[in-house]
Amino acid sequence: RRLGRPLSGQPGGSKMFSASGVSGDRGSVFLGTYRHAVDDKGRFSVPRKFLEPLQDASRGRLFFGTRGFDQCLFLFLREDWDRAALEVRQASLGDEEARSFSRQFFSMARELAVDKPGRILLPREHRELAHIENEVIIAGVDDRIELWSPRLWEDETKRSLERYKTQAKAIFNNRET
Repeated sequence: RRLGRPLSGQPGGSKMFSASGVSGDRGSVFLGTYRHAVDDKGRFSVPRKFLEPLQDASRGRLFFGTRGFDQCLFLFLREDWDRAALEVRQASLGDEEARSFSRQFFSMARELAVDKPGRILLPREHRELAHIENEVIIAGVDDRIELWSPRLWEDETKRSLERYKTQAKAIFNNRET
């Protein structure tokens, strides 16, 4: 089994770049989708382009992983984790929904170190939560990486494609798509 191959229909696999916005450095952007093997210990190789932001020694070789949506996992770089965590913290403790979300978001969070060969050991509870067994789909989604089981990714992709044009019209202010 080959590791790190782009999924069919994905041009060139995965890319990562830094983008600058009007208000300053926007940070890292993760793009593309990969299918990688997961070994018996629960380790998988991170796409090389996704490791580029970790070359800065001050950041460490670390992602923050937590429960995502739709049975996937989210991985964040430290600065993106800090931003997301701040948003969650700012929700009112008096709001039952905010407390419930905060509980799940933080209680499932783990620091995930990247070893020298560029692998992450995914904790058993994360693998179980996302139904990840011997393969993982690694999807770059702007400021985060999503980890999916191949079966759930396929199901989500089918559902999403059915709504893609309608969603695009809403996002792009009803411009012709």
